[in-house]
Amino acid sequence: MYNLLKVKIIFLIILFMRLTKGISVETPVRQCSNEAPLPLSVQVDNCSTMPCDLWKGSESQFTVQFVANRNEMMNLKAVVKFTTLGVEIPFELEASKSDVCSNLLYGAYCPLYKDEDVTYHLVLPIENHHPEVPTKVE
Repeated sequence: MYNLLKVKIIFLIILFMRLTKGISVETPVRQCSNEAPLPLSVQVDNCSTMPCDLWKGSESQFTVQFVANRNEMMNLKAVVKFTTLGVEIPFELEASKSDVCSNLLYGAYCPLYKDEDVTYHLVLPIENHHPEVPTKVE
């Protein structure tokens, strides 16, 4: 059973955004701290406006559409970090979830080629120990 305590999350996603381009999004996002380009679109299940409410003890589903900006992109890894009260904490995704190439949707596969439009599915576990304060996710 999911813990009903909510974690208010203002999220930003870094999925090697330096490898993507585009500005149109379905769930609003803000510019990442590293000034990487925004993806074409981001969808967070059950969230159409920020901040998104993510439930402790659950897994949140993120769908990120991006365009590759170089040829033969093979080893893409999703990188996630939390920032709470000015403290940045890296979040270690298990390898099966952080491997972008094995989580591409709609029949896409690596290597990716320049200007290829692909969609990545990220499952982000929201642990019971995550803070119950506004938290930025990149």
